[in-house]
Amino acid sequence: MSHRWSSILLSLAIASFLFAACGKKFSSDKPLPVSYHPSIIISSDNYVVYAINPATGLKNWQFSMPWDSGTLGVPFKPSAIVYHERVYLTASNSDTVYKLNANTGALIAKLTVLNHTTVPYPSHYFTIVGTPVADGNLLYLATTNDTLYAIDTGTGATKWSFGAADQSPFYASPVIYNNNIYVATIGSGPALSVNGHMYCINKTSGPDAGGNPIWDYPGLGVVSNASFISSPCISAPYIYAGSASDSNMYCVYLNPDIPPSPPTPLVGIARWTYKTGGNILSSPTAYAGICLFGSDDFYVYCLDTALTSINQHAYRWKYFTGGQVRSSPIISNQVVYAGSYDYYLYALNIIDGKKKWGYKTKGLIKSSPLPYNGSVYVASYDNYIYSIDTAFGSLKWSYYVGGNIECSPCIDDLSGINQINSGISGYNTTTNTN
Repeated sequence: MSHRWSSILLSLAIASFLFAACGKKFSSDKPLPVSYHPSIIISSDNYVVYAINPATGLKNWQFSMPWDSGTLGVPFKPSAIVYHERVYLTASNSDTVYKLNANTGALIAKLTVLNHTTVPYPSHYFTIVGTPVADGNLLYLATTNDTLYAIDTGTGATKWSFGAADQSPFYASPVIYNNNIYVATIGSGPALSVNGHMYCINKTSGPDAGGNPIWDYPGLGVVSNASFISSPCISAPYIYAGSASDSNMYCVYLNPDIPPSPPTPLVGIARWTYKTGGNILSSPTAYAGICLFGSDDFYVYCLDTALTSINQHAYRWKYFTGGQVRSSPIISNQVVYAGSYDYYLYALNIIDGKKKWGYKTKGLIKSSPLPYNGSVYVASYDNYIYSIDTAFGSLKWSYYVGGNIECSPCIDDLSGINQINSGISGYNTTTNTN
C-alpha cells in the first residue's frame, strides 16, 4: 500500500513540476493586433458613407448620418476627404463636419462651424457642395452662404473666414497652392448666372483687416459673364476654371503683376479663355502643358496651355461622348479617365485622345473616377460603385450603395499621409497642392 501511495505522490509531483514548467511558456492574455485594410470611401444620397476594400469589393465599415436636430434626412453630396488618418464628411444644410476614424469609421467628433443654436433649423444652416480641403491643422469649407471658412481640424473653431465680395455662393471646391488658397463663386447676377469671381487668399491668416483677398478676378465693380461651378485647378504659373454660363475655360495668372499703386484687392489677370459649345461644370486637370476637362457639349477637351485668346482652335484633341461630361477627367499612366451622362466611363490616350476602352454602367456618371493600383473606381447613378481593370476595361467588382452618387471616391491606402482625392478639384499630377 505504501508503495502505491509513493507512486501516486511521485506522479503528482512530476505532473506539478511539468505544469509549472509549461506554465512559464504561456503568453500573456493580450488581444492580437487589429489588421486594417485600405479603403475606397464613397457616399451617396442615402445618408450612408461606405469604406470598401479596393481589392475585394467587400465592405470594411460604414457610417450612417446621425439623425441630429438640423441634419434630419440630409444627404452627403460633397466627397469625403481622408487627412491624417481621419475622414472628414460634410452634408447639405448642416453646419457640422463629421470627423471619423479612417480605419474603423467610428465617429470621433462633430465639428460645428456656426453653432447658432438659438436659431431654428434650417435658417442658419449653409450648404456645402464643393469638397473641403485640408492643410496643416486647418480644414477649408467653401459654403453657399458666400463664406469660406478655415476651421481647426481638432476643435472645429473658426480660425478665419472670408465673405465673397460679390456676396455669391461658393459651389466649387477650393484649392491650395504654396501659401495661398484659391476659390471661385457661382455669381450673383439677376439670375445667379453672371458676375462670378475667382479669389486668392492667404491660407494661414485669411483676408486682410479690411476683409480683402490678395486678388480678385475680374475685380470689384467689373461685370463678368462667368459662373464658376467648375472647381479651379492649378498648374503654376496658372489657375484654370470653367464657366457654367458663358461656356469658357478661363486661364488666370496665379500672381498678377502689381502696378505702382495697386488697388485693394489686386485685380487678377486672365491669360486666355477658350470657348466650348456648352456649359462647363467638369473641373479641369492640368498636366505637362495641357488642360483637360469636359463640357455639356458632350466633348472631353485637351487644350494646349500655350493657347492664346487669338488662337481659339489650338486644342490638341477633343473626344465626343454620347452625353454631357460633368465628371472631372483624371490622368494616370498616360491615360485620361472621364465619365459621361451616356452611362460610359472612358479611357482615352492622353497623346491623341483615341479611345482605349469604354465601360458602360446602368446610369449616368457625374462622379469623377479614381485610378489606383491597376483599377479605376467610378460611381454611377445606378447606385453602384465599380472597380474597372485599367488595362482591359473589364469589371473586377461592383458594390451597391443604395442611392444616387454625385460625389467622387477617395482612397485611404493606410500610408498615414495626406490622400489625393479625385473629388477634390484642383488635383493635378505636376503640382504639390498640400
